[in-house]
Amino acid sequence: MTILRIESVVFGVEDLELSIRFLDDWGLEKIETGTKGAVYATPENQPIVLRHINDPELPPAVEAGSTAREVVWGVDSREALEAIGSELSSDRDVTTDGLGGLHTADEHGFRIAFRIADIANAETETPIYNIGDEVSRLNTRHWPGENARPLRLCHVVYSVPAEGHLEAARFYIDRLNFRISDQTGDGGTFLRADGATYHHMLYLLHRADRKGWNHFAFETNDFDEFMALGTRFSEKGWETESGPGRHSLGSNWFWYFHSPLGGSIEYFADMDHMDDDWEPRFWDEAPPYARWMLGDKLIRY
Repeated sequence: MTILRIESVVFGVEDLELSIRFLDDWGLEKIETGTKGAVYATPENQPIVLRHINDPELPPAVEAGSTAREVVWGVDSREALEAIGSELSSDRDVTTDGLGGLHTADEHGFRIAFRIADIANAETETPIYNIGDEVSRLNTRHWPGENARPLRLCHVVYSVPAEGHLEAARFYIDRLNFRISDQTGDGGTFLRADGATYHHMLYLLHRADRKGWNHFAFETNDFDEFMALGTRFSEKGWETESGPGRHSLGSNWFWYFHSPLGGSIEYFADMDHMDDDWEPRFWDEAPPYARWMLGDKLIRY
């Protein structure tokens, strides 16, 4: 089985109007809107689905209020989908939908689903920088960020109880072939899917010792677009939760904002990538939250 990416996230929200304005400002393309809610998508075709919290068709929630109701993982083939269904149906209910997708829950009851990835190619430009004596841009003005938009949805984070957090990680490792990149005794487990190289696509955070949705994160093309998007979003009145800064684990630039969808939302860029030659790191105590950060708004889990 090969999991390539996060395919979609489904939310149940208390304030649909506010949530729609929020994602409009975030920079995603609105695919549809109506009385039931709205659907947005990244340039690589990853739908973000908004529904009212009382929509009877939503999967059950693990917490009160606005929150993610289901994370859908995209796999590379029908064979992978069948292998996942066979594996997970041995000890939990697995249902199918009309499009062949699988739906179930993980060890803490977070609803997860699987479908064949439908990936669109997003057009990007390689940034050209003048650094030290290396001049790559001569007689050309650099005017970045005018058409910046989030490129792709790359990771999600759940808060999980401290008791049983290792078992929660083992489910994704043993049953779904996720790999550990870093694991901290006082923080959580950073996991990447077998079909990708991002430092983490899933983070199971147990520092808060609670169960619920934490955040999801969108990659930008480069630092200038990262800063342009964060600045533009902030100027529209949305409140920063933490950042901008650069994380220690994962090494990525980060900028978190409070979200009416539940938890928070993040722009990021320049994350570490690793393959199976990487040796997982195990830390009793996590390294510092950031190598540098503007302001002092540490995330309060």
